[in-house]
Amino acid sequence: MTRAPEFVGSVRLSEGLALVKAAGEIDIASAPLLQALLEEATAAGVTAVVVDMALVSFCDAAGLGLLVATANELREAGGELSIRDATFSLRKLLEVTGLADALKVQPATTAEGVLSLDLAAAALVPMTRAVLDAALHLVVIMAQSVMKGAGGVSITLPRDGRLRTVAASNDVVLQMDHDQYDTGQGPCLDAATRGELFNSRSLETERRWPEFVPRARARGIESIMSTPLMDSDRPLGALNVYGRAPDALASHEQEWAVQFALEASKVLIATDPTTTASTLDTDIAAALHARETIALAQGLLMARRQMRPDAAYRFLIDISRRTSRPLLGICEEMTNAAAPDLTVGAPTHGVPAEGTA
Repeated sequence: MTRAPEFVGSVRLSEGLALVKAAGEIDIASAPLLQALLEEATAAGVTAVVVDMALVSFCDAAGLGLLVATANELREAGGELSIRDATFSLRKLLEVTGLADALKVQPATTAEGVLSLDLAAAALVPMTRAVLDAALHLVVIMAQSVMKGAGGVSITLPRDGRLRTVAASNDVVLQMDHDQYDTGQGPCLDAATRGELFNSRSLETERRWPEFVPRARARGIESIMSTPLMDSDRPLGALNVYGRAPDALASHEQEWAVQFALEASKVLIATDPTTTASTLDTDIAAALHARETIALAQGLLMARRQMRPDAAYRFLIDISRRTSRPLLGICEEMTNAAAPDLTVGAPTHGVPAEGTA
């Protein structure tokens, strides 16, 4: 198929049906053109909208967000949106992100669609960590594009023995997550480890997470909703939605956040069918151990060197960088050495002197 140089489209109406034909690339620049087509189709009062994407060579989160939003509007009005003749790469993207059913993706009927499906079957694409992270990043971008009140969205997962941000819609929310990792407290940590939803509608009156909340407000965040990613009753991580105003998310947007978390959970579960519940438990336990060990080492420095929490953490990071040793290993060494006398005022053996280690 020849790659279309730009986005073009048309709308054709018939009895109770609108056919939207699209060609080219759908990205943040061309999304308004797709939006105009979808609005023209829904304004006609039809009960069904079919989007023909056989000639769409690329579609990013902005385009998918418009399709999801239109599908939701039609569904509320008793109608339906469906996707016809999507290329294999686009169908795969919709399947990975859990949107194939929501957008009613129909089987390929064009020669191009069937051919791309046959080629894909001949070379099965494994769900590697890179593919997983790309899919989760798409979920994050789509969630922010659909939820008008979201100032940013991120996903937290256990990775390499600690909780990490694997997808973030912007740098502010990435820093917000790291503020939680640094302080050892916050809604994303609690949601990811306890498997409970935490919805702080106003940080101004929030009394939980006293070290984290001031950092959040300093970055312009006034509300947070963290929804756990689950496998049955096992927590896998968390999807975090940050708002720049109190009560930033409308009630229906909170429902969308839960739905996006559900879809992200499905992506995680489908990533490795051999993953067992005990493996997931081990990952979460390792993340909790790392969090507690780093916090304890940070507390030792605060007590023995009269350091502030952020200064103690930076001190540990500096040792890790200068020695090229893992942060967790340094903290474990410190806490193990100080195990007999973990009290305020105890001797400083086990705590590296500044400029050493």
